[in-house]
Amino acid sequence: MPIHPIIKHTWPGNYKDAVLLQERLRKRLVLHNETGDVRLVAGADVSYSRGSDTYYAGVVLLSYPSMELVEEAWASGKAVFPYIPGLLSFREGPVTLAALAKLKNKPDVLLFDGQGVAHPRGFGLASHMGVLTGIPSLGCAKSVLVGEYDEPGSTRGSDTPLVYKGEVVGRALRTRDGVKPVFISAGHMLDLETAAGIVLECSKGFRLPEPTRRAHLLVNRVRKMEEGKGHTPGGTPSPPTPSPARRGGLRKAGSLMSIYDALYAHYGPQHWWPGETPFEVMVGAILTQNTNWGNVEKAIANLKTAGALSAEAIHTMPDAELAELIRPSGYFNIKARRLKAFISYFMERYGGDVGRMKMAGCAALREEVLAVNGVGPETADSILLYALGCPTFVVDAYTKRIFSRHGFFPETADYHDVRKFFMDRLPVDVRLYNEYHALIVKLAKDRCLKKAGMCGLCLLTGKQIS
Repeated sequence: MPIHPIIKHTWPGNYKDAVLLQERLRKRLVLHNETGDVRLVAGADVSYSRGSDTYYAGVVLLSYPSMELVEEAWASGKAVFPYIPGLLSFREGPVTLAALAKLKNKPDVLLFDGQGVAHPRGFGLASHMGVLTGIPSLGCAKSVLVGEYDEPGSTRGSDTPLVYKGEVVGRALRTRDGVKPVFISAGHMLDLETAAGIVLECSKGFRLPEPTRRAHLLVNRVRKMEEGKGHTPGGTPSPPTPSPARRGGLRKAGSLMSIYDALYAHYGPQHWWPGETPFEVMVGAILTQNTNWGNVEKAIANLKTAGALSAEAIHTMPDAELAELIRPSGYFNIKARRLKAFISYFMERYGGDVGRMKMAGCAALREEVLAVNGVGPETADSILLYALGCPTFVVDAYTKRIFSRHGFFPETADYHDVRKFFMDRLPVDVRLYNEYHALIVKLAKDRCLKKAGMCGLCLLTGKQIS
């Protein structure tokens, strides 16, 4: 459903007319909550080309509250209104509306890196765009335009009122422990409490909420692309010409971090591995061989229900009983034997104590785990990385598929060669290895499909170095 303004006006070219229009439109503001069921949220941001009046607006639409990407759109134009504090909407509003009009889905809430009613005339960018589109909106700014506040507590979720002329017009909200607060104000069809709650729910480990953070990354990516290659019609970034796929031999890849940055900017943190304890992660790593994670979750749920998700319980359980519990994971008789073999090693070598196991050292642990019957290198590295916090890179079929298609190495490359390829070129960082592998899996399932990849929408094209 294309987004078109429900209220149209000409865009003034001077300060006096702009202020008069703000005061007129402010009478249309609705400052109580009319969001209903929020399922889609959009963030918008604008980036300017240096030394020119060309600017770009980017809009990112995400599912709420999971923050999965739904779609992106952008537009470009020429800025004609001067930069005047308090009149940002007259400079950035036209190109922002043009980008919003290219969305195929209508958001339930709009987030802007600017002000709502925390504004000299109570009508900032978020309020203006909300009134024009008829979509609930809020402002989430990095700095204060008007008002005073006390510093909120240092923990995530702490907030204090932002007061202007004796009225509460917003909140200083801490979205992450120990970082500077952001400044929330209602824009249109939202109350302040709801606006703050949405921003906090959208903040996933960064100071800025995901919609505006990703919009910022999108629009800067678009601006750099357009500055280097000229305008691309259609309002969505088109990828550069792909390099030849499946070239033989390992390639130099000094750009592995730029690939990671592109994936992270697009998909955000993946919060892997899905397990409540290190032991559960180890069990899941064995059960996930040759099946999808949904089936593993059912098997683990069976173990939990039976009170058998512990090393002691699995160690003493008859093979047939264990196999029945993990039946949803597939190949359950084989996996029961493999799981029992690993648990026997775990119990006999470390007494079933993960803490003791971690003290053994990562190099020694890798050799030990690989020696367990039925544990291959991918399973071993998954256990070491995700359960034990060892800096080892996990390679899977997705990794080989994606990077072979971009010419880094052949899809038939040996596991250990591919692992070494990544580990020789990336910083030694457990969190980086964790997130990188998770993002590779996400990309493979989202776009780089086994039989029919969405190559025209590839996020990595142009990131490799010959």
